[in-house]
Amino acid sequence: MQGTAQLPTEPERRGDEQLVAVRREVLNDVEHAVGNLLQRMHHAARAAQTSLGAQGERLQSALDDLERLLELLFDYVSPVEVQVRPTDATRIAESLVAQLRAQGVAEVAQGMAPGVPGLQVLADTRVLSRSFLLLAQGCARHCAGGGTVAVEIVHDQAGDRVQFLVQSAGGPAAATTAHADLATAVAGRLIELQGGELHARPRPACVCAVVLPAAT
Repeated sequence: MQGTAQLPTEPERRGDEQLVAVRREVLNDVEHAVGNLLQRMHHAARAAQTSLGAQGERLQSALDDLERLLELLFDYVSPVEVQVRPTDATRIAESLVAQLRAQGVAEVAQGMAPGVPGLQVLADTRVLSRSFLLLAQGCARHCAGGGTVAVEIVHDQAGDRVQFLVQSAGGPAAATTAHADLATAVAGRLIELQGGELHARPRPACVCAVVLPAAT
């Protein structure tokens, strides 16, 4: 019949019906409330250490683990604004070394392959710094294996990419934890938002590679 509107057919079902949109202001309120709650719990745990001794210390340790896990969860769902700019590759490597040392990886050596001085990559240094912190807390911490951890810059000219390799000269990496795995996953996602990649292989020998596009 001419002029009769056709009713739309039922749209094809997607696989993301379980996704929930997170509003920034709601997330900020939740983060503030969780922070207040954790502060109260830390006060209670410190008081418990006085009266309960070892049990109080275990309570404080568990609370510290919970706080680190919640920080990672907020990292995972928080909106991230990325503004990539050309940045000196040596500066990027120095930032990675600093984060490794800050997380207790004492023996860190920085190397550079021939022909890369002056090389620049595209990155958001603020977001990348957070990525390196999480990476140091995650897979890179397990690179300590009793030997020196080397950070090296490698320029893949064919793919116009720059790799920042973290390798251990020691023994096999320690078993990873749920916290380390989540920290590595969030670090990888933040690096992907900058057009890069993270390749992490904690066992049998630790190798982590942060890959970023070269600035042409």
